[in-house]
Amino acid sequence: MEQMVLRIPKMWADHHVLAVRRALADIGIQEIEASSARRLVRLSFDPSVVESEAILRALRDAGYAPTEEEVRLPEPPANKEPGSPWFVHVARTAQTNRLDLEMSGDFRKY
Repeated sequence: MEQMVLRIPKMWADHHVLAVRRALADIGIQEIEASSARRLVRLSFDPSVVESEAILRALRDAGYAPTEEEVRLPEPPANKEPGSPWFVHVARTAQTNRLDLEMSGDFRKY
């Protein structure tokens, strides 16, 4: 597996992140981390399945051309272990509690 980090200037909102993830998933990339706050996409891919040029072409075709500048990610502090849970990127989601939905009643309709 190879890793690639791309800076995408036009990815400034969450709906852009979804479009970028969709474009990359359509060509067979499964490990995608995208951030609209940083305007970065980090992905892992198998070069025998998809070429790096195909990735760049898919992003350009979707309207999210990456810049040519090299992206360097910060290293963890020297006194921290690279495998520490503080430096692991994971997907986070939030789900509204069912009781909160029931208590809000008709208010949510307006």
